[in-house]
Amino acid sequence: GITTPFYCNDGRGNFLLHKRSKNCRDENGNRDPGSGKLDFGVSLEQNILREVAEEYGCKGEIQERLPAHDMFREHNGIKTHWVAVPFFVKVNRDEAINNEPENIDEIGWFTLDNLPKPLHTGFQFSFSKFRDYFEKYK
Repeated sequence: GITTPFYCNDGRGNFLLHKRSKNCRDENGNRDPGSGKLDFGVSLEQNILREVAEEYGCKGEIQERLPAHDMFREHNGIKTHWVAVPFFVKVNRDEAINNEPENIDEIGWFTLDNLPKPLHTGFQFSFSKFRDYFEKYK
């Protein structure tokens, strides 16, 4: 599938991550910045902004798009191939909430030098591959 991860930040070097609940399809308990499967007929940008509102209950301002990249994963013995098209999104720290308590146990703000563990494997991959992009938002 195609996924649109988003890296919400407050413009002061803090990134918003959430802890995936037991109700998520995989990587339960891992920290995730947020993402959503691209819906048919919706632009990448529309998908991102809708997903930010759904997960964090706030508006976002798209700052930059990362290069699209492949992610090959295996879950419960099933191999998957995702094409990720991630974006950096600025949000108002005071407006971000846990808007999906059934899928998100908690949210928190973290600096790049103090990220929580364990991290979602997709985020780990993108963060290591595109570290220089993240550094611009430090």
